[in-house]
Amino acid sequence: MKFEKIALIEPQASGGHVFSKTHMPRLGLPILGTQLKELGYAVAIYVGPASSLPWEEILEADLVGISAITPTSREAYRIAAYLRHANIPVVIGGIHATFLPDEAMQYADYVVRGEADFTFPALVACLHAGKSPQEIPGISYRDGEEIIHNPCATEWVNINELPIPDLSLFVRGGIRRGAVPVMTSRGCPFNCTFCSVTPMFGRGYRYRSTENVLQELSRYSGRHIFFCDDNFAANRRRSLELLQGIIDRKIKIRGWGAQMRVEASRDDELMAMMRRTGCHIVYLGLESINADTLKAYNKKQSVEDIADAIRRYHAYGMRVHGMFVLGGDDDTVETIRETVDFALRLRIDTVQFLMLTPLPGTPLFEKLEREGRLLTRDWELYDGHHAVFQPARMTAEQLQEETVRAFQRFYAPAHIMQNFFFTGWPSALYRGVGWMLVRRFVRENRCYRQFLEQFQNEGRRVPLLYRRVQTLQVNNRRHEPAGSHLKIFIAENRGIFYVRLRGFLDRLTLKEMKRSLQGHLPARFFQLVVDTKELSFASDKASRSFSRLLDRLQKRAHRLQLIYSAGERPRFLSLRQYFSKLSRFELLPHKR
Repeated sequence: MKFEKIALIEPQASGGHVFSKTHMPRLGLPILGTQLKELGYAVAIYVGPASSLPWEEILEADLVGISAITPTSREAYRIAAYLRHANIPVVIGGIHATFLPDEAMQYADYVVRGEADFTFPALVACLHAGKSPQEIPGISYRDGEEIIHNPCATEWVNINELPIPDLSLFVRGGIRRGAVPVMTSRGCPFNCTFCSVTPMFGRGYRYRSTENVLQELSRYSGRHIFFCDDNFAANRRRSLELLQGIIDRKIKIRGWGAQMRVEASRDDELMAMMRRTGCHIVYLGLESINADTLKAYNKKQSVEDIADAIRRYHAYGMRVHGMFVLGGDDDTVETIRETVDFALRLRIDTVQFLMLTPLPGTPLFEKLEREGRLLTRDWELYDGHHAVFQPARMTAEQLQEETVRAFQRFYAPAHIMQNFFFTGWPSALYRGVGWMLVRRFVRENRCYRQFLEQFQNEGRRVPLLYRRVQTLQVNNRRHEPAGSHLKIFIAENRGIFYVRLRGFLDRLTLKEMKRSLQGHLPARFFQLVVDTKELSFASDKASRSFSRLLDRLQKRAHRLQLIYSAGERPRFLSLRQYFSKLSRFELLPHKR
C-alpha cells in the first residue's frame, strides 16, 4: 500500500448556532499534516461540512484521515462511508473515536485513539511499508473479522517535540480570516464532570516552552490570536513569562483572546500584563449561577466569584464571553430564567447558554447512561443546543424551550447596544450576529419538541405495517418471472421509522410505493432508515425516480440513512446528491 497524497478532513456540522460563524479549525490536523509533509507526503487539509468540500480533489487521495468531536462524528462517518465505498483507506481519530472506537470502526479501516501526534504518522509509515500496525500504541484495526485495540501509550505526548503547525496546508476555509489559533498547553488541573478534556488529555498541565511559542507568534504579525488552551492561565508564572516575552520581542499582534477561569481575574499583575499585550476578550466557563449546580459540576467557584470576575475583566477593558451550562440536576426552569437576568445585569458582552450534554468518556455520560436518562444517541444532537437527556427537575421539552428563550432574551434587538458605550462596537456586533443565528436556529429546529416526545415515549410501538405490490407489465414485457413483487415493511421505534424494500421496482410499483409511504409516514419525523439491500431496479430511469423519492423523503426527516449491499454502489445515488442535496444522508453498507 503506497501513499503519495494524503487528505485530512475536519468535518463541520451544517446547523447554525451562536458560534457557527467562527472560522477557526482545531490544530490537531495541522500538526499531523506538518509531520507528514516533513516525511515527504503531499498533504492537504479540508475543513467544512461535506457539501462544501472539493470531492474531485479528495477522491484523488491515497489515504484520508478524519478527525471528529462528538457533534461532528455523524458527518465524519458519512464522509468515511463514502470514501471506503470508493476504495480509499480511511482513518478516524479524535475525542469521540477515542471513547467509542468500536462504533468508529464500523466506518473506518483504522481508528487512532488518544493523542495522535506521533501514532498517526507511525501508522501511515507502517501502512506505506505494507506492515501490520500491531505494535503501534492506540491503534484499532481489523485482523480478519476481529477488531484489535492496541493499548494506548502510557505517557502523555511531550508537546515541546511537536512542530509549529503549517497553516498553509488548509486548502480552503482554514485561517484566511479571523483569529489564528495557537496552542501553548494541554490538559487542565481541574476535573469538571461534564468535560471531556481531562479524560482525553489528563489533569497534568503540560505547556510548550516560551521560546517555542514566541517563535510561532512571530509568524502572525498583525493578526488576532486565539490561544486555544483549555485553561490559558493555569500556570501563573508561565503565563506571565509568555506575555512578557511578547513585549520583549515586540511581537505586533493585533489582539488576543483565550479561555480562562474566574480565578485569574484576582491577579492584578497578570491582568495588567494581559491588557498591555492586547487581550481584548476572555472566554469564561461560568457554567451556572446555582450554587448547588456549581458544586455538582465540581467547578470550585461561587456565584460571588463569577460576579466579581466579570466586573474585574471589564475594569481592565476586556470583553467577557460567558459560557453557561444549563440543565443540571439542581436546575429548574426558574434557574434558567434567573441566569439570563444575571447575564444582562452583569453586562456580559456575549454568552452561550448550552444545555448540559453528556459527552462519551465523561463521568456525566456514564452516570446518565447508568440511570437510563439518555434520550438519543444521535451524536449530531450532542452540540449543547439540543436536550438529549431527561433532566431531574424539569422535562426535556422545558429544558429545550427555556434555553432557546434564554438566547432569544439575551440577544434580543433591545439589548444589542447595551454594552456599546461600555466595551465598544465588537460587543454590539457579536450580539447582532447572535440575534440572527438564534432566529436561524429556531427556524431550523421547529420540530425538535415533537422529536423529544418521540424519544421519551419508549412504550409506544407502531405495529409492523406490511404491503405487497405485484409487479406489473411494462412495455409489453415482464421484467421478472411471474409472481415477482415488491414488498414494503414499515416499522417505528422512538421516532425512527424503518422502511425495508424487497423485490423488484419499476415505474408502476414505484408509484404504488409512493402511495404506501405517503399513507404510513407522518408529515415530519426524526429519522428514516431505508433498507435497499434486497431491492432490484427495472431500469436506470426507475433508479433515478427512486433517487428523487429519497430526496423528497429527506426533506421531511432530520436524517435519512440508506442500507445497501456492501461492495455494490447504489446506482441511484450520485456523489452530488449524497453530499449536497441530501444534507443528512448516510450510507450504511450491509455485510453479508
